[in-house]
Amino acid sequence: MSALLAFLLAIVAGYVIGSVPVGYLTGKYVAGIDVRSLGSGKIGATNVRRALGWKGFFMVLALDAVKGAAAVALADWLVSGPSPWAKALGGLAAVVGHSWSCFLGMRGGRGVATGAGAMLLMLPQVMLVTTLVGIPSVAFSKYMSLGSVAGAVTVPTVTLLMVLFTNAPWAYFVFALLASSLIIVKHKDNIERLLKGTERRI
Repeated sequence: MSALLAFLLAIVAGYVIGSVPVGYLTGKYVAGIDVRSLGSGKIGATNVRRALGWKGFFMVLALDAVKGAAAVALADWLVSGPSPWAKALGGLAAVVGHSWSCFLGMRGGRGVATGAGAMLLMLPQVMLVTTLVGIPSVAFSKYMSLGSVAGAVTVPTVTLLMVLFTNAPWAYFVFALLASSLIIVKHKDNIERLLKGTERRI
């Protein structure tokens, strides 16, 4: 298999894996509910919690993270030899797939857990720092969206520091920057409500 074909397969496979609508399927088959008809209309863990509680939240959160990790692992396997760019592109494709799922008419979630799962396989240290930022943000503010946005800002910042001071691959920073930008854009309505003081608390 040529390197170009391997990269293309990694991107396509990452997108398809990311597109698997875990939250939608969980809501439908566990509770008989289309989670898109609730709250934000998204299929991520936060919206699933409205229908299935915290158990559903953590289940979907974990499975969405697995999608990102699986896309990175598959990309690494498809492209022979160490290839940070394959991992970065496979992970980014998974985030795009989660956000614009081909199985749900190009609708989806916001990509937070899927992006976290992908980064966990590339630079676990970044996710450790991000968790230490995101969880307290949610705990003190009671805004899940604030924790997500804070995490999305933290990821590329910490990744850049690791690139500059630990020689981590630039490909991982590109992933971090693009995935985080996408996540922030997908939180545009949340950010507007946060500024107006009308955002939903957990």
